[in-house]
Amino acid sequence: MVVEQDESVHLPLEMIEIIVPKLPVKSLLRFKSVSKSWNTMISDPAFVKHHLRISKHSNPHNLFMQKHPNSKGFFSLVKFEGRKFRTVKLLECPYACVKFLAFCDGVLLLSDISYKKLTLWNPSTRQTANFEFPYAHCCYPMSYGLFHDRTVGDFKVVVICRDHCAIYSCKDKAWTRKRRIQDIGLVQIGSGVCVDGVVYWVNRWSSDGTHILYFDTKDDDELKVLRKPENVNLTGKMIDLICLRDNLCMCCIGRGVTNVQIWIKEKGSGNSTWKELMTIENVQTRASCFEPLLHFVGNKILIVWKDSKLVVYNPSEKTFEEVDDSVLSGRGFFPYTESLFFPNQNN
Repeated sequence: MVVEQDESVHLPLEMIEIIVPKLPVKSLLRFKSVSKSWNTMISDPAFVKHHLRISKHSNPHNLFMQKHPNSKGFFSLVKFEGRKFRTVKLLECPYACVKFLAFCDGVLLLSDISYKKLTLWNPSTRQTANFEFPYAHCCYPMSYGLFHDRTVGDFKVVVICRDHCAIYSCKDKAWTRKRRIQDIGLVQIGSGVCVDGVVYWVNRWSSDGTHILYFDTKDDDELKVLRKPENVNLTGKMIDLICLRDNLCMCCIGRGVTNVQIWIKEKGSGNSTWKELMTIENVQTRASCFEPLLHFVGNKILIVWKDSKLVVYNPSEKTFEEVDDSVLSGRGFFPYTESLFFPNQNN
């Protein structure tokens, strides 16, 4: 990420390279018109990646998105400050998109009520890309995933159906179909979690146990099974996956109904090495009501329960603080990521 010093900008180059990547997307889009060198810098793929990395790991404003509880076609941008949420603004999503399916690197996957018309939308840049699921209704989708293959600069949508999975490449603007994983009955698949260019799902309560499935383009575009932590009995336990600071984490009920264990996987799609990150103790409701939406706010963790109640957990003191979540609807709630990425860019 190198840019020549522009004579019209009276700032040292070192300061520009430190400050500019921390700016919001709205400012960056405006600053592209400052000069040719600024436009070149902000459009540089290395700058776009660097800006996203800062946005994902800092989120200094503690901003979150959710489907607006009362207005169809809108998302709410909400901010967490102190111990309460407040609505910052409403974001109008693309026409006819009423279902939230997945998100990755600041890009959301949405659909209409039929799940046939799909849209990728970056709420930071307001860019959209529309396409359709082309297969027969008998191939009714069971789950979705969205990931960003940064090696080729392509966003891909994965749709898992009963007897196959379908992959849409935004770069090629085409669908391909793959056989589903053999010997694993697809009974109940949760939403896909994207981490470092790979999508992971939990296949719950199949005939031979709970599995973690993953999809990686470097592995011939096929679903594979990821091994769970060794020497840990997860039989009959509900597990969920989350992305925590760009790492894949697994949550499960620990020893007793009031403990929740969180495991973190080492980097690499096929790497099945897990380490125990923490145990959330003294859960104030049954651990089975635990919903794995966690987000660091300073040195504390924001947690949402399945009944949509939010609390802040202090890992050092092992205490909970109640949160005023009256502005939340409890649906489609996830951290907001500022991003310049979009599929129709040459990333």
